[in-house]
Amino acid sequence: MSNRTLEDIFVTEGVPQFTFVQPPNYNEILIDIRRPGKPVIIEGQSGTGKTSTAKKIIEQLLGNVEIVYWSARKATDVENIVKLTGNPKPGYYIIDDFHRLSKELQGRIGNLAKIAAEEGIDTQLPKLIIIGINEIGSGLIHLVPDIAKRCGIHKISAGDSQDILNLIEKGCAELGIVIENKEGVYGETKGDYWLSQVFCQTICSINGILETQAEKKTLKYEIKDVRGRAIKRLKAGYYEPVKEFCRGRRFRKSNDPYFKLLKLIGQQDSSIVDLNRLASQYEDIKGSINNIKERR
Repeated sequence: MSNRTLEDIFVTEGVPQFTFVQPPNYNEILIDIRRPGKPVIIEGQSGTGKTSTAKKIIEQLLGNVEIVYWSARKATDVENIVKLTGNPKPGYYIIDDFHRLSKELQGRIGNLAKIAAEEGIDTQLPKLIIIGINEIGSGLIHLVPDIAKRCGIHKISAGDSQDILNLIEKGCAELGIVIENKEGVYGETKGDYWLSQVFCQTICSINGILETQAEKKTLKYEIKDVRGRAIKRLKAGYYEPVKEFCRGRRFRKSNDPYFKLLKLIGQQDSSIVDLNRLASQYEDIKGSINNIKERR
């Protein structure tokens, strides 16, 4: 067995090499990515492996082909996306967090994708793989109606219990370990692949497993300890935004509707929120929801 480090196996940044789990519609996405010129839209909630799936498929099809990856979260990447729509060049382009782009820029990308699809296999235009949260496909079709029949739209959902067990078992095989109560990880992460990687990495770290073991070891853990450590790791990135959200526009000790709203969101199976539905169901947080909608 090759000696590998913990962070190479349970990966929290980038594409997992050893613990990637194919979604059920992997082959359908592959077919559309393989088709020259055809734009591909991959949507789903955060943590479902949308970007990893796209990169794995391109790697499978073309080996070490160069992929241009841009995220709408980065200002410099947005500038590059604007340049591409004005001066299109061939190649594979992944545009992530598409939902964060302006409607005007989304429309320009949609028009570019439409032209590339019309030219088909002979096109010298970019092969666009657009990634974002749920419903970006229908949103793009609304902006550019003619694109509906010319692009492949695929949704990747959170993994089920067997998917997460497969992820854990793949990692354990590489590290020479056995994690007891693997089902407990799924119970905490609810099929979020990225969070499952975080939990597995934390379980190994607690047990002093930092690389492949010469002799197989069995790891035990208390879920409350793993949860606590995972929360500490995530605090730097999430604490301040969550606190600001819960405080609302004007902080008062008796003003907790924003906290109630966040709690309701946390109890959902999906991270995608329908504010109108929540407002109609919960009268006591309706005002807070209306304020949020005004700030969007």
